[in-house]
Amino acid sequence: MEIASAEPPVWKYQRQFDFAEGVSTLEQRPDLLRAATPKLLSDEQVRSFIANGYLTLQPDLPAGFHREMFDRFVGLIGEDNDHNPGNNLLPLVPELQLVFDDPVIRGALTSVLGEGYMMHPHRVLHDNPPGTEPQLWHHDSYWGYKRKVHNHHPWWVMIMYYPQDIYERIGPTGIIPGSQYIAQRLEDIEQLGSHTRGTGGVCTMIHYDIWHRKMKNFTDLKRFMVKFEFIRMRRPEGVTWNSASEAWDNPAELPGYRMEPVWRSTWHWLGRRPLPALAPDPAVALDDALAVALDRSDDADHRTRAEALADIARLGADAAPAIPALVGLLGDDNEAVGLNAAYALAHVGEAGLAPLVAAMRGNDGENVDDARCFIDQGEKSELEMVARNAAHGLVAAGLPALPALLDCAREGGPRVRKYALFALGELDTDDAETIDALVAGCRDEDPAVRLNAVEGLGLKKGTPAAAEALAAALFDNDDEVRFNASLALARLGPDAAPVIDALVESLRDGNRYTMGYAVEALERIGTPEAHQALIRFLKIARWCPITTTGNLF
Repeated sequence: MEIASAEPPVWKYQRQFDFAEGVSTLEQRPDLLRAATPKLLSDEQVRSFIANGYLTLQPDLPAGFHREMFDRFVGLIGEDNDHNPGNNLLPLVPELQLVFDDPVIRGALTSVLGEGYMMHPHRVLHDNPPGTEPQLWHHDSYWGYKRKVHNHHPWWVMIMYYPQDIYERIGPTGIIPGSQYIAQRLEDIEQLGSHTRGTGGVCTMIHYDIWHRKMKNFTDLKRFMVKFEFIRMRRPEGVTWNSASEAWDNPAELPGYRMEPVWRSTWHWLGRRPLPALAPDPAVALDDALAVALDRSDDADHRTRAEALADIARLGADAAPAIPALVGLLGDDNEAVGLNAAYALAHVGEAGLAPLVAAMRGNDGENVDDARCFIDQGEKSELEMVARNAAHGLVAAGLPALPALLDCAREGGPRVRKYALFALGELDTDDAETIDALVAGCRDEDPAVRLNAVEGLGLKKGTPAAAEALAAALFDNDDEVRFNASLALARLGPDAAPVIDALVESLRDGNRYTMGYAVEALERIGTPEAHQALIRFLKIARWCPITTTGNLF
């Protein structure tokens, strides 16, 4: 007769307890609530970021911290990335906040995005196991959506954090320097790339729209990269880096395409300094530069043509005789050439405005609206190239372009309305007529127009009419419109107080980013009513960072 075992049954959650557990937990977790004084960027670093679209940064954190993060990631996602927490990464590994509060990283973000920037609710842990093949070159869509007009101005950046040493064979992130201004896929893209390199803990700050990819891992080692996104919340109010000079100078390291007119315009926008008229360069002969820009006998050499247009842009009003030729170059097959032509027209002054407007109107039509695609390779970008380039030129022209853009917003077809409202949002003005045009755009029948209108309202001073229009957009049928409206209300901050009820309702939205921005908006509104609603939501949604599958209670 078999005697039953006296051993008790194994409980599903049975585990070995540490002798001190439940008796002493005096050891404290890292202090995540204090942030050190940021180490701001220099003029050279800011110029390099504007031209190249990325900076390599090394935090002050000790090497042991990065080794611990690597080990945490190994245990977190499993062998085949089966348990990747996605947007829940930070509450599961809250020590990561120390990276983004590091003085070097905070200084870089403050320098480029200004005070009060926002950490985006999207964050992800990327792994690159041994033997993984490279990605295609791409620039990120907005979580699958591609209707938004991409900003040349640095409103949005990403920080990529690597807890281990990073070098070519381990599969770093490849980057195409200077490509953040380019919507179309570059034909010679394989010859233009560089890659991240550095010791454990190294970070790369990139303009959101730069072309990049994961490279092949030739080693037998795991490679991790953590990607967090950060957003500028208001227009520049002045210099936010360690600046010693107001003038634009090309940085020491230049990308493959010379887009100096774009760089110089962005530099002055970032410091909120008026774009100065340049003294005519006696070394530049307009006819000679124009002949080079128009010469397609060796079309592979786009750089020479782009550089000739950069020289023409430096002539300012003296380049007026070149206007017809510049208009003809707006749709050039090479986007760097087309953009330099657009900025050159903007720098001509008033005489360049009407041709830019006419070019944008001439490329009117339906908005390109691809099905959702999570990797954006610039598909169909050429269909809107002239309108897009002209719109960026009108933004660079500044307030003199305002009357024409208002007319386009009222009278244009869907594509022109989209680009006109995008440009109106970028202009440094809070006048009533502009805000009225953006409010009207929030009710447009075309979702691409609506989403650029709601984003533009978030870049203005808040008014009751703007807040009400954005609150209505929180209930739009289109996800992309809703999450842009929620972000816009977060940017309005206290001016969004009249629509708290709509934001509280958005905490139940089925789109995670509409909800995430609503959380940010309620915090920035700052009233007791807003904070009460926010705290209730966060208490329900709170994660416990100490609890794991091996430590349930």
